[in-house]
Amino acid sequence: RWEAQAVDQLPDYMKDYYLKLINNLEEMNDELAPEEKYRMLYLKEEIKTLARFYFEESKWGVEGYVPTVEEHLRISMMTIAYPMLACASFVGMGDVATKEAFEWVTSYPTILKASSIIFRVVDDINSHELEQERGHTASTVECYMKQYDTDANEACKKLQVLVHDAWKDVNKECINPTAVPMPLLERVVNFSRST
Repeated sequence: RWEAQAVDQLPDYMKDYYLKLINNLEEMNDELAPEEKYRMLYLKEEIKTLARFYFEESKWGVEGYVPTVEEHLRISMMTIAYPMLACASFVGMGDVATKEAFEWVTSYPTILKASSIIFRVVDDINSHELEQERGHTASTVECYMKQYDTDANEACKKLQVLVHDAWKDVNKECINPTAVPMPLLERVVNFSRST
């Protein structure tokens, strides 16, 4: 439900966040022209998808489960929030962000997957020790170490190959003709650059 009245159904720690989320979405919707308001439906679906993946990831932490690298990336590439952020970045882009562009971005295209891998893996390489001290869910590094019975240095070296390959995918998607105009691709590429 996307209404403030639903806040009573939530635990106390989520109520403030939920109300701010609803408020932000309403403000975004108010800024859109009538023919652009459909965009908010795509964004809301992406937010719901993100929440589902957060839930899956949190179960791993509670259970102390260390998944395989493939399992971990399937979930953590979503919890990095790039798919939702990419969709959100399209909302206010005017005529260049067509309904087809929203269909494209919510289909989780190759460039978005690659961008998500870049951020997830680079973030995990840089923060895995601190996150483990805090008791977070296993990072990609810990998953690799367990799956391949190796140390952190070797895991990081191997995971850098994933990052390298993902950059190749990003570049390839920008060079080859795509389903969306370059200003939309640039939004996704800029997420990769930010890491």
